[in-house]
Amino acid sequence: MPKKTTLRGQFLRTVLLMLACSLLVGLAVIVVVMIAFVKKVPDGEQFLMDSVSFLFGKEVLGPNGMIHVVVLAAIALCLLVVLVCVLLASRYTSRIAAALREFRRAADDLRSGELDFQILTYPERELDELAQALESVRQRLKATAAAEAAAQEERGLLMANLSHDLRTPITAIKGYVEGIQDGIAATPEKQQHYLDIVYNKTMVMEKLVRNMSDFSEYELGRMQYHFEYVDMTPFLQDLAEEYQDDVQQSGMTFQAELPKGSYTVTADRGKLKRVLDNLVSNAVKYGKPGGEIHFSAEEYEGGLVLQVTDNGKGISPQALHHVFDSFFRADAARTSSVPGSGLGLAICRSIVDSHHGKIWLTSEEGEGTRAFVYLPLQKRRVCHEDPHRRRRPECGRAGTGLLRDQRRLRL
Repeated sequence: MPKKTTLRGQFLRTVLLMLACSLLVGLAVIVVVMIAFVKKVPDGEQFLMDSVSFLFGKEVLGPNGMIHVVVLAAIALCLLVVLVCVLLASRYTSRIAAALREFRRAADDLRSGELDFQILTYPERELDELAQALESVRQRLKATAAAEAAAQEERGLLMANLSHDLRTPITAIKGYVEGIQDGIAATPEKQQHYLDIVYNKTMVMEKLVRNMSDFSEYELGRMQYHFEYVDMTPFLQDLAEEYQDDVQQSGMTFQAELPKGSYTVTADRGKLKRVLDNLVSNAVKYGKPGGEIHFSAEEYEGGLVLQVTDNGKGISPQALHHVFDSFFRADAARTSSVPGSGLGLAICRSIVDSHHGKIWLTSEEGEGTRAFVYLPLQKRRVCHEDPHRRRRPECGRAGTGLLRDQRRLRL
């Protein structure tokens, strides 16, 4: 790649070139005038020799004709110098003007959204740096536009899937309610059976509506959090009992290995449950029929690590790098009947990041997948009330720390 020059260096070189060209042209004019003078004027050669002797102070100039010749030669030389300077300056400025016109055209194309062009390179360093900056902006805008178009297509597909998923329970609810109204469910047992089905369908609709709400908040970046101190031991035990019933209904086995001590984190209960619900739901979706799901928690380096493990088909190394991208689903999942929007893990990462935690996956194809969530533990001071003094217990620092955590973690 040739070395780039600067506009200042180019200008200095142009000025030196103008001076050199002017001197050469001036010398050429003087030589031509002398030759013409020698040929046209009688004894012109002798007169020139006398003039040169006069210039060096050896002899007095005689004739006055030489003065007119010198004046005309000086005027011609000045005109030629001006002409050469104008031509060279015009050539130099025309290159800069052409580059500026190119930049103006590129800026107009970027403003109008036309991104299918390429900005040229220039030998001048400043112009080339500006060209490369505009080219970088164009490439970035083009990549963003392509990603936005793909996301828009995925949003349309998501809305279509959600509409279809909502239509299915609504149709079922309508059918069972009509059955009760028409007297098809004549016995109390059958009516109760119908009502149980209607209730289950409404729970499905509630989950779909919650997913739509989470999706809207995630897209707008306005997820609301209500942070508090959460004792993770009873919290995880309640979730484990709930997950055990759901997993067993799917024909799989569920095992939980939870700690017995007290582990406190600053968290939003609902959002944290949303993360674990998604991880367990994915383990059920992609696990082997009749397989096993393992749910555990352990303390590690000042935090609590939650783990959800399945023995399903696993995730390929290529797909594993993109599982937390919005709308991403592995090819195998796209071609199967497994429902999903591709937003679950992206929302989970956003929630965990807001808790100052980490979430990651490890997987081996044919062996299964492990999902990890790391949450920093909160150190709280124990409140001790003095029975001999009528005052509030000294818990101010813990309360202030909670408020500080809420301000720091709230979006």
